Amino acid sequence: MDKLKKYAFPLIIALISSAIFYLSPSLSQTVRPHSPLTQHFVEARVVEIESQQLKPDPQVPSIMTGRQIFSAEILQGEEQGKQVRVTNPLSRQHNVYVKAGDHFIMLVRLKNGEPYYWAYNHKRSPAIYAMLALFLLLLIGFGKQQGLNSIVSLYFTAALIIGVLIPAIFAGWNPILVTIVLIAIKIVVNYILVCGYNTKSLCAMFGTLLGVVAAGLCSQLFGELAHLSGIYLDKGEDVIYLTTAHPIQVRWLMFTAIMISALGAVMDVAISIASCYHELRQTDATLTPKQLRHASMNVGRDIMGTMTNTLILAIAGGSLTTMMMVWGFEMPVIQFINTPLVAMAMVHALAGSIGIVLTIPLTAWLASWLFSSNR
Repeated sequence: MDKLKKYAFPLIIALISSAIFYLSPSLSQTVRPHSPLTQHFVEARVVEIESQQLKPDPQVPSIMTGRQIFSAEILQGEEQGKQVRVTNPLSRQHNVYVKAGDHFIMLVRLKNGEPYYWAYNHKRSPAIYAMLALFLLLLIGFGKQQGLNSIVSLYFTAALIIGVLIPAIFAGWNPILVTIVLIAIKIVVNYILVCGYNTKSLCAMFGTLLGVVAAGLCSQLFGELAHLSGIYLDKGEDVIYLTTAHPIQVRWLMFTAIMISALGAVMDVAISIASCYHELRQTDATLTPKQLRHASMNVGRDIMGTMTNTLILAIAGGSLTTMMMVWGFEMPVIQFINTPLVAMAMVHALAGSIGIVLTIPLTAWLASWLFSSNR
């Protein structure tokens, strides 16, 4: 019975997540953009290289450029088993260099009424699935019950974002309201899975929600002061052309993006402060709420430096090639800091860091209020 209670909540959340993934495609079909192109993707295998004219790229010698012509066997779909002839141009941007026996992803498109076959991409999924399996095994091996709960939490997060948030945005709903509601649900479920339902987790829940909302508001406010909007996000302009019956509110996507990206770091900070307050209170019952609050905030100051670095370095890592371009062209500060891409990255990094910093005192104050003896 105890084991059943122990696994009941994770099982319920896993079932809810699966239901979202199962029902979302049919429920959101009316708001999904429809491509005018008649195309599909299948797995294929290179049977024989018929001819190739290749040479190493002069700037990147590890990349072969030129053209290949080969025969390939389709391994999926209605044309499974059919052999087709593929012309495969290779460049720096599109470089699917294949050898006999290689598996790849083939694009099949109707062109002037005739099927056109193109080597779209390497088959990368086995490496990704192997890495995912390693990650899950490590989580369960080291974390055991907590590791399993973490997997369920990640699964639930994916269900909320893919199955609820994205369809809701395409349906024309306000991204700010939808994001706050979904983030609040995610926070509650995550802390119950990881910490159980108690005063410590309740304190961390409120602290996290306040912190990520503060980050989102800062991102939106200072982004608009800097004349930025969701259109400057990666693929932000392309999203506009995915037309549906309901216009996408691109303006508010900055708020959504920063809340999602800052959530993990803010959750770490909030639970650290709440746990610190709880442990100090358990260790020494003579400490007053004010002393516990100050001690927790002192710990938070140590955490603050590493967590803000974590967030900023993650964004910097994603913008590495942009920084290389800035350095390579010797751009003056007045030029690069006013570039939309750079300004957007800086607003995101700073807004997330502000959310982390504010989470520390907010969670400490919430802890002193929620843990007080008369609550």
